[in-house]
Amino acid sequence: MRFKLIFSITSLMLIICGVGMVIPGIADYINHGKETATPFFLAGSSTVLCGLIFRKLFKTDPEPLRPKEMFLTTTLIWLVFALFSSLPFYFSIYDMSFTDAFFESMSGLTTTGATIFTDLDTMDHGILLWRSLTQWFGGLGIIVVALMVLPSLHIGGMHFFTTESSEKSDKSAPKMAQTLKGIIYFFLLLSVACAICLWLAGMSIFDAINHAMTTISTGGFSTKDTSVGYFHNPAVEWIITFFMAVSGLPLIIGLLVVKRKWTTIKNDEQIKTYFWVVFWSVLLISTYRWHHASFEPLAFLDILRSTLFSIISVMTTTGYVTENYMLWGNFAMVFFLMLLMTGACTGSTSGGIKMFRYSVFIKTIKTRMKSLMQPHGVFVPRYGEKPINDDMLIGIMVFIGLYFFSAGILTLILSLFGLDLLTALSGTLTSLSNVGPALGHMIGPDKTFALLPDATKWILSFAMLLGRLEFITVIMVFFPYMWKRNI
Repeated sequence: MRFKLIFSITSLMLIICGVGMVIPGIADYINHGKETATPFFLAGSSTVLCGLIFRKLFKTDPEPLRPKEMFLTTTLIWLVFALFSSLPFYFSIYDMSFTDAFFESMSGLTTTGATIFTDLDTMDHGILLWRSLTQWFGGLGIIVVALMVLPSLHIGGMHFFTTESSEKSDKSAPKMAQTLKGIIYFFLLLSVACAICLWLAGMSIFDAINHAMTTISTGGFSTKDTSVGYFHNPAVEWIITFFMAVSGLPLIIGLLVVKRKWTTIKNDEQIKTYFWVVFWSVLLISTYRWHHASFEPLAFLDILRSTLFSIISVMTTTGYVTENYMLWGNFAMVFFLMLLMTGACTGSTSGGIKMFRYSVFIKTIKTRMKSLMQPHGVFVPRYGEKPINDDMLIGIMVFIGLYFFSAGILTLILSLFGLDLLTALSGTLTSLSNVGPALGHMIGPDKTFALLPDATKWILSFAMLLGRLEFITVIMVFFPYMWKRNI
């Protein structure tokens, strides 16, 4: 393990993280003066200084990373980012413990959206902007850094893209670099377009920018305690619903639209599955709620809008809230518990198991059933027009197995600290899937995670990292075989 090379790469990320803290510092200095801006400048200068010291101590010639070094470097970058991103929270005037600061930071960078803050409406602009920036950086920022910085060191930025998404590509590095640039431009375009639309719909410029960053990154941090429900604006809800839905699609779709590859988009199975699940989920929950509203015609459109918003928010793992869906009845609550595990499309910034894996899993089950009915027949599961190979199938089965195994173990551990079953289970699932709001009287959609014991916040922070890096990347660091000298 070439630690000098790993720490050298990490030091570059630290410097970028520190520079990013200047933005909310300037915003606070302009709006509130020196007192609230000082923590950002102090945290930023400390982070940049540490990055420069590490850069000096571990300066080395750039070399390609080996697979085991990619796993360690990716995990280390996320941990270091979360650690130093917590400094503005810890140094702020809001008297946060280090545990709370780290939890908020990890929640932001993993685009989870679980928060411990309770008075967002009265907070300074700087701290609110930093929360949004951590989610925006977490959504695509680290991939941007991997693309723009690492190739100059002759280290392929695609290494970090593949380990973060756990999907392999057979394309050449130059071709994938070009693709990633297109993804970045599409991500930026969506962010700007969302901010403009929200501003035109009645949000202030500050709120529009913050909500655009956390919508496109499918993060869900809001500038208000009651999230998007604060604005009581149907236009804002429809706009955010649309951009959440688009952000749940593979980011590569932007390039396909530019190249007018409509057939490719139309025939993509996970996109069709994604919209199919959204449609039937909204129809089912809306009908269920409408029945409890005695089928009042005037109530249906409001029910449809709030149901669509909530389901898209949970499925894309954004985590915005307009209503407390725990009040919709037991059936709706159990349904949302299942949605916490769903996720949107592979290739998006959302978390969860994702539609691609569900599609392959279901096709494999169908193929197995056919083979049982016709033992002498030859049946090959296909995704689109291509057969599903063994490597892909094993990878998906391993991911799903690790997801549910981790969910069970972490739920059991949380219960040791006195959490009830619903709180422990939903807290685990929302962290592993990077959704944000959970269920229960303590961490429900209208609550925060502030009342949880400190030990559980560290456990959930680990769960967020585990889910965001899709299990294997983190688990490999603890796998003894990875540390052998001959691999």
